[in-house]
Amino acid sequence: MDGEHAAGRLARNPGFLAARFTSVAATVSNRALAPFGLRTRSYSLVELAAASGGLSQREVGRILALDKAHVVRLVDQVVEMGLVVRERDPRDGRAWLIRATPKGDAVARKAGQALDDAYSLLLGPLSTDEISAAMTALQKLAFAIEVPDHEV
Repeated sequence: MDGEHAAGRLARNPGFLAARFTSVAATVSNRALAPFGLRTRSYSLVELAAASGGLSQREVGRILALDKAHVVRLVDQVVEMGLVVRERDPRDGRAWLIRATPKGDAVARKAGQALDDAYSLLLGPLSTDEISAAMTALQKLAFAIEVPDHEV
């Protein structure tokens, strides 16, 4: 019996399906990112910093759905790698901006390409239209839903 049939009702449960895909995707991502010394969250931080030109720690936490303590630890780790720096926000001296270093920009580009290649293989069973529809649905779900009590 294949996994979908063995799963019974779980095969129609969006929470289960999302969790299962997340687990598989994280494994694929972490394998693709390993040569860069990164994992999914550390890459996400570098990519955000590179793409945005600088984000506050609060904004990083909101986008990655992490609490303040996790953001601080993640930023500390990636700063230590030389991929991002913390700078005082010129608009708010109490806030820190996270910016990619030149090394971080380069790593974000190369690691992003490695992820694109890995996900091409993972999503191989889907047509271009199915991938586009899935990405549209995931983007709506990921960015339209906020955890109500999530405070960063």
